[in-house]
Amino acid sequence: MSIKQRILMLFLLVSFLSLTQKNRKVGIEDSARYSLAMSYEAIVDMLYLYEPFVDISVLGYSEFGQSIPLLKISTKSALKKKPILIVGNLHAREFYSSKFVLKFCDEFLYSLISQAGIYESANSIIDEYDLYVIPVANPDGLKIAQEDWDGIETYQPSVDSIKRIGPYSDWKANGIGIDLNNNFDDGNFEVKHGHLFEEDPASQGHKGAFPCEAKEARIIQDFVDTLVPLLTLSYHTKGDVLFWADRGTHSYFNGLDEKLNTKVANACGFKMARVSRNPRDYGAGLENYIRSKTKRLGVCVELSPPNDMVEQHPANMFKSLVWDKCKNMPIIYLEELSRLYPKYKYLFEP
Repeated sequence: MSIKQRILMLFLLVSFLSLTQKNRKVGIEDSARYSLAMSYEAIVDMLYLYEPFVDISVLGYSEFGQSIPLLKISTKSALKKKPILIVGNLHAREFYSSKFVLKFCDEFLYSLISQAGIYESANSIIDEYDLYVIPVANPDGLKIAQEDWDGIETYQPSVDSIKRIGPYSDWKANGIGIDLNNNFDDGNFEVKHGHLFEEDPASQGHKGAFPCEAKEARIIQDFVDTLVPLLTLSYHTKGDVLFWADRGTHSYFNGLDEKLNTKVANACGFKMARVSRNPRDYGAGLENYIRSKTKRLGVCVELSPPNDMVEQHPANMFKSLVWDKCKNMPIIYLEELSRLYPKYKYLFEP
């Protein structure tokens, strides 16, 4: 065999191996408790495997300097597409939410490159929508809840000085003791007084001294103001329930919000919470900010069944409690929104 032939064979072999390696999924582990480092690694792997369809950037940095990654799943198009926002892990202890978001992204992106993917409508969805995804909105809190001090060890004394309600695994706030989903500027911050209310920084229940005091809330709110997503899905745990409407904004959507969420609730076996009546209870969440200030659809999705405990479900129950039940949820939202949009586009287009 000549040198030229050897070089050609080597080139073909390398190309084949590269193609083989890329025609696979990241493979989010159903039984693992995902740490921040594991989440970052999965995001980098997605960029490698699905480069034509995903862009990754850093939306900003947490109070302790941890990156808040942003994924944009899209294809090039001359047409203006509708932006969708998906958010996970606003609350520290709720690691099911970031794992669900990561697994959905992995499966959705794989469905764009392989007929073996589980989402048959992935390509038609990406033709109509740009998906923006924040898998881990509260990286400091996630590390604290898992007692993972690597990279934030200098902040441990300040964390220890914050009122802690229960063990670290119950930590809900960000690194400086602010509940991010009580810190958005939806116009109800001053009256917000949830059932777990703390005047001072705490592991849960403290809304902050003023709206968007928390860096993470400010970063996400500023991004929302720029993007103005048509639909925001903010994933939490637990409850198997959708918080989809509040008294202050429900009438604006003229039934669209109820039709959309009824479809999803029925398909996934979720409950629909009653329309929230008192801003003292519901105010200052991300979904509330979306509905109030941008006049767009926002839903707080509580994954996994309630169990009357603060403690989260075990990591190895993620597949049975969440994934098997909810893997199609984002797809159902988007397909139903596409079906309903022509009738309601007057709400969103001049």
